[in-house]
Amino acid sequence: MKNVVKDFGQFINERELPDEQGKILIILGAPGSGKGTLSKQLEEKYGIHHISTGDLIRKSDDPELKKIIDGGNFLPDDMMIKMLRKELKKVDPADGIILDGFPRTIKQAKRLDSMLGKMGLGLNHAIFLDLPEDTAKERIRERAKKEDRKDDTSDEIINKRFDEYHEKTFPLLDFYKRSRKLISVEAAKGKEEVLKTVAKKLGLKKDN
Repeated sequence: MKNVVKDFGQFINERELPDEQGKILIILGAPGSGKGTLSKQLEEKYGIHHISTGDLIRKSDDPELKKIIDGGNFLPDDMMIKMLRKELKKVDPADGIILDGFPRTIKQAKRLDSMLGKMGLGLNHAIFLDLPEDTAKERIRERAKKEDRKDDTSDEIINKRFDEYHEKTFPLLDFYKRSRKLISVEAAKGKEEVLKTVAKKLGLKKDN
């Protein structure tokens, strides 16, 4: 449906808006805090679309993208935004959307807000999975053994991931706290308890 926005009696903008916006969420937390697990649970039990940037990158057949990733580098923000916008257009926002893996920096968070605004959408909540660093690192090591991911058993690689998290991603907590969108959840209680807490705080009802 068309929505014409007026400002002091002047027509300043016109865009296509969805009939129902649903909830748009992002999941924040240190490596090993359970972001992917929670996202998949919310999708399975509540019908919320889960968009994982990590999955999108792994499944992409874009040669330019693969060259960047194979070189051990992060995708430029413009490429990430373009990829996310394309994926968001495939789903119905009325069902709810979870963004897992993006944003990772305050700059990316601002780009995300701008992109959603142009689509007639807005971010509702940023869910922070709060887990002690020692516990998170142990989870990563255990997962690496189960999935035979030898790279994640290296303390040097694990510590590098946490250094990057503290430097670039952790400041997002204050960014979303100031906008009153941050929901903090203790992630050490186990995945079922975490899901129960998140669902209660968001007022979710199971998908029939």
